[in-house]
Amino acid sequence: MVRLPLPLPFSLLAFALLLVPAGRAAEPDEYADPIITVDEKTHWSFQRPVKPKRPALKDAKWAKSLIDAFVLAKLEAAGLTPSPEADKRTLLRRVTLDLTGLPPSVAEVEAFLKDERPDAYERVVDRLLASPRFGERQAMHWLDVVRFAESNGYEADGERPHAWRYRDYVVRSFNDDKPYDRFLTEQIAGDELAKGKEPRDAADLWVATGLHRCGPVHMVGGNLEQDVIRQELLTEMVNGFGSAVLGLTIGCARCHDHKFDPLSQGDFYRLQAFFGSTKYTEVDLAAEDEKEAQRKQIAAIDAKTSPLKTAVQEMDSPLRAKLQQAKRDALEAKYREALSTPSEKRTEAQKQLAKDAQPLLTVRWDEILAAMPLLQRAHRTLLRERIHELERHLPPPPAAAWAIQNSTPQKTYIFKRGNPKAKLSAVSAAFPRVLVSAEAEPKSRIELAKWVTKADHPLTARVIVNRIWQQHFGRGIVATPNDFGVRGERPTHPELLDWLASELAAPAEGTPWSLKRIHRTIVLSNAYKQSATTTRSPAAARADPDNKLLWKMIRRRLEAEAIRDSILFAGGSLNEAMGGPSVKVPLEPEVYDLIFTEGEPDGLWPVTPDPRQHVRRSIYLFNKRNVRQPMLEAFDQPDTLNSCAVRPVSTFAPQALILMNGPFVQEQGKALALRLANEVGTDPVKQVEALYRRTMGRVPTDAERALAQEFLRDQCATIRENVKAGQPLGLPAALPKGADPAAVRALADLCIVLFNANEFVYLP
Repeated sequence: MVRLPLPLPFSLLAFALLLVPAGRAAEPDEYADPIITVDEKTHWSFQRPVKPKRPALKDAKWAKSLIDAFVLAKLEAAGLTPSPEADKRTLLRRVTLDLTGLPPSVAEVEAFLKDERPDAYERVVDRLLASPRFGERQAMHWLDVVRFAESNGYEADGERPHAWRYRDYVVRSFNDDKPYDRFLTEQIAGDELAKGKEPRDAADLWVATGLHRCGPVHMVGGNLEQDVIRQELLTEMVNGFGSAVLGLTIGCARCHDHKFDPLSQGDFYRLQAFFGSTKYTEVDLAAEDEKEAQRKQIAAIDAKTSPLKTAVQEMDSPLRAKLQQAKRDALEAKYREALSTPSEKRTEAQKQLAKDAQPLLTVRWDEILAAMPLLQRAHRTLLRERIHELERHLPPPPAAAWAIQNSTPQKTYIFKRGNPKAKLSAVSAAFPRVLVSAEAEPKSRIELAKWVTKADHPLTARVIVNRIWQQHFGRGIVATPNDFGVRGERPTHPELLDWLASELAAPAEGTPWSLKRIHRTIVLSNAYKQSATTTRSPAAARADPDNKLLWKMIRRRLEAEAIRDSILFAGGSLNEAMGGPSVKVPLEPEVYDLIFTEGEPDGLWPVTPDPRQHVRRSIYLFNKRNVRQPMLEAFDQPDTLNSCAVRPVSTFAPQALILMNGPFVQEQGKALALRLANEVGTDPVKQVEALYRRTMGRVPTDAERALAQEFLRDQCATIRENVKAGQPLGLPAALPKGADPAAVRALADLCIVLFNANEFVYLP
């Protein structure tokens, strides 16, 4: 299940270009921006959004909101009608999973079904928007777009110990309903806003700039000042900003003028100039007492590991020396002669021979183990396991922000074919020409943030409301959320998109830039409340098979994280603690044994010691680019190499295998079975009913009840036969009083069956 990321095209090209001669020095007039035509300027997404009027409707009774009115106008024009409203149970499950990523509890289902007040659903929506689970859910979508991960990627894939603070910043921002213009401003220019403030007093501002450090980084030689490496970092910043905020493929203009959109190479590098003088930094946020406590913890663990490491070294040293001597003896005479000559007396030829011989004398760890006696090797393995166990308890580093800040001013040049060694004209910071009507001379990232968060900006509000719409309907009004350019899809409901954008940035009433208000408006609409079934509308299915006109609700499979979290929630195992350092859960060695390392491959994945941390929400799992969680990867979690605007939805055999046989699902099936046995006793009828309530939010049908009883009987008999044959049950020793172990194990298998049901993993 390991998928090593391929280097970005830029990296491949940039390093290839190092082999190309830079050529003569370029003159300033060697590059000229192409003229933007009138047709290019009038592309719909480059025009300021204008709040449209309510459309005229033939039958307006269904349209309870302006969203409904715009949707119904399109349906009426196509001769279609909307679907009936979903039942209360379906609606509750849909909106709860949609807004929080978790299913409703049994108590929440029962309370809603009994609530006959006309605003019962509205009350549910307000409760969900106020839940801390809302921020965790929305953060997942944003982190997809900015390609957040906690390692650099590529071969070394070095870890980023402070990156999780950016994730927590995003969660808090969504929970606090931080106005979107402020949210963007802090991420674009938080370090400039923090100027003059103590770092700990402006921690969020520093952490927010982690936006620009979310992408993969190829740390060649560790030298960030090399032209090529610096350009790679700046390209990542511009591409990330362009995709996430502007919804444009501006990265296509790095090597040449954009082939389709009116974005020139000059536009790319002028936008890059806003970031041209920035550097990566770690801003110290820790108090001195925190640092001292950390030093003491490290010293205490070092005192325990030091003698163990010494013992390992004492085992290795004699063998290393012996093997190295054997390799030396096996060298050709000219190499041996060069090595035996004192370095100060070597000729130039001997110096080169001695240098060439060094790699041949290297003794690898596996060679040492192969030469070690079996008992000694076993003892050495135990020592190293003890070292790793102790090191698992090392404290996290003192608090710091993984940030950027301005450094020595540097000129920005347009590069011929994107080659940092082939400079053309120098450029100053400026906004893309097609998006501004007059020349401006901005100089700081604060000015960039002010421009991008103007209420009448053509793209910013449209891009984010389109992302929100996609979250709730499975498809954006613009189906290419990262590409509002000429080759992107045109909006299916342009007036609705403009109304939502205007309602976000400049509402008639309410707080401007409130994302929660947009979520609330959407999920309260009748368009959102429609049934997802097609049986009542075969004609509509033929006329609009892709449901672009929204004549029904679209059934959507849950994302990988929501599937895992729903299993934990149904089983009663979910640890709802928020924030803090990310968690490394147990993984099979084959998942992480391809991590690049020059040392021994043990201890590569130090599991978080506290098992209660292993059942936290998936957003808090350590997100390493080269080590993917098998279950999350199987269900299409993004690879974080590029901005993920729309998650793919695949269907293939390993998904069923992981949901049936994966260790996580097996463990949670047993946990749920034990919980049911404790709560309702040993009566299979009550167990089945409680199981359906927990997993599906409803009671089973008569047919389901009969099938479940039959399954439990047959499975219990099979398990008893297997136990007689010596197969272990795999259940914990402490079972409920009077419980039949085979019956509990059969119930666990039934729990796993329901985890695999479409109804469990799809939004209704």
